[in-house]
Amino acid sequence: MSIFSIGHYNYELDTFLEMLEKANITMIVDVRAFPNSKRHPEYNKESFEQWLADQNVNYQHIQLLGGRRKQSQEVGPTLNEGWENQSFHNYADYTLTDDFKIGINELIENSKKYTVAMLCAEQYPSRCHRLIISNWLVAHDIEVNHIILRDKDGIKFVPHQLGQWGAMPIIEDDGEVVYPK
Repeated sequence: MSIFSIGHYNYELDTFLEMLEKANITMIVDVRAFPNSKRHPEYNKESFEQWLADQNVNYQHIQLLGGRRKQSQEVGPTLNEGWENQSFHNYADYTLTDDFKIGINELIENSKKYTVAMLCAEQYPSRCHRLIISNWLVAHDIEVNHIILRDKDGIKFVPHQLGQWGAMPIIEDDGEVVYPK
């Protein structure tokens, strides 16, 4: 099983479509907390969903995978302290919740029927919660490839490796992924 990751960044829609076509993407799973963009309104949920439909690409927003999570009141502050970035720490805590598991299972089920790319706004997953979602997926034996456009290199697929851009995850006996210091 394989899932792709992509950020819409500031790409023109034609460029974004080229990136999707190179990976044969048939479904976008939007993992933005708020699927809108003031700077790039073409990526606002309603218009983006319609544009994707016109390109024969399915769309689903999975709110349960959205970023921008608050500090957990249930997980202690040390379990995921390998993340110095508080936003990433908060999201790592969130991955231990039932809501995250419902969202991640929905993403996995979609990937059984479609060639899926999970989408957020950031160009590089190292700056986005897609990094932590990707860690979780790889830790559970699901391949993740990041679709990256670099001016000098063109469109590339970068295989995700655990810990390549941040805290090293530890997979506990119960399958939970944590980031101790």
